[in-house]
Amino acid sequence: MRFIHTADLHLDSPFLGLTSMPKPLWERVHSSTFAAFQKIVDDAIDLKVDFVLISGDIYDRDQQSIAATDFFIKQCERLSQAHIPVYLLYGNHDYQIVQDAGELPANVHIFGNRVTTTTLTLANHDSVAISGFSYDQRWIQEDQVQKYPPKRNETWHIGMLHGAVRQSQDNHYAPFATDELIAKNYDYWALGHIHKHQILNEKPPIIYSGNPQGRHKNEAGQHGYYLVESQGNKLVPQFKPVAEIEWTSLTVNALPTSSLAEVERSLSQAIDDKLKNAPFQLVELTIANIEQLSPTIRHLLANGDVLEHLQDQNADNGKWWVYDLLLHQQNSLPSMTDLDEQYWQQAAQKVFTPANIAELTKSLARDADLAAKLITLDLQQLKQATTQLLRRED
Repeated sequence: MRFIHTADLHLDSPFLGLTSMPKPLWERVHSSTFAAFQKIVDDAIDLKVDFVLISGDIYDRDQQSIAATDFFIKQCERLSQAHIPVYLLYGNHDYQIVQDAGELPANVHIFGNRVTTTTLTLANHDSVAISGFSYDQRWIQEDQVQKYPPKRNETWHIGMLHGAVRQSQDNHYAPFATDELIAKNYDYWALGHIHKHQILNEKPPIIYSGNPQGRHKNEAGQHGYYLVESQGNKLVPQFKPVAEIEWTSLTVNALPTSSLAEVERSLSQAIDDKLKNAPFQLVELTIANIEQLSPTIRHLLANGDVLEHLQDQNADNGKWWVYDLLLHQQNSLPSMTDLDEQYWQQAAQKVFTPANIAELTKSLARDADLAAKLITLDLQQLKQATTQLLRRED
């Protein structure tokens, strides 16, 4: 048996904050979530997999675009023509569309709002049971694992779940404990919701595939899917990168020179050297040892002139683009990294709750566009973004 496990496609992500880049590059970035999923479908067809699992958040928001919907339908039709079934569930970003999927081809099985189990028989006569459910609301605070059936008598039993490991608080996304999943005795758990690929348990495999395409700097590094194959009586996962674009952070030491042109050449060369043989990179560049540069050059680095020039010079290099330039000063004032981490986390747990956010943003919700964005607000991502802002040293 061979199958693909993916999740969190987030088709049509807006990539906020990058709209100032050159149009051809912006179009490449904006289409990257589509390109990543198309590569997954290409691989599924080339590798002749038995089926594809998609564990939630196919779309970036509940009001998906026509382009995103058409694209997903066409990719599912490609899989249908190759006789590859698709098993999918909807997550916290696209929960409202469970009942609006009538245009998907017949090879697509959609899990409803209650845990159900479907079975299929493979060409080698192995039988596979797949259990899962789709979200029917933005937040699901109750543990859903208890609703999954015990392992059935099929050759293989796979669980699909869009959720997060239970924390002391902030359990808004079908919280679970890894031990609960292990206790079900399934052969594989295909998880979604967390955007970093990671293995929570090896026997049986309990895996987050991550999202196929990173959407901002907090989703740096490789992104892709898992190809899972049977070997005897076990399932063996292998990570396959497919991201069209990667986010990265680089630190480059400033050269002792009074020439701005030399500074810019050295920065470009350093980036080239560090990113050899990599996919296209969106770079957050930090320049260290700036004390040895002249005040004039430091000013041009700080006011954005050098960043703008670097962007213009390298707009067509096809390898990387610097979206932010930071300066590291050895004698800078203490930053928010000196905050008592435990104190901040305790405070954040109390602040970032659905009730508090609703109260703080109720005046904004009078605007229809803002209201739609507030509905899809991810509290965990909001808390992480706020924490990162507090930690920044620039």
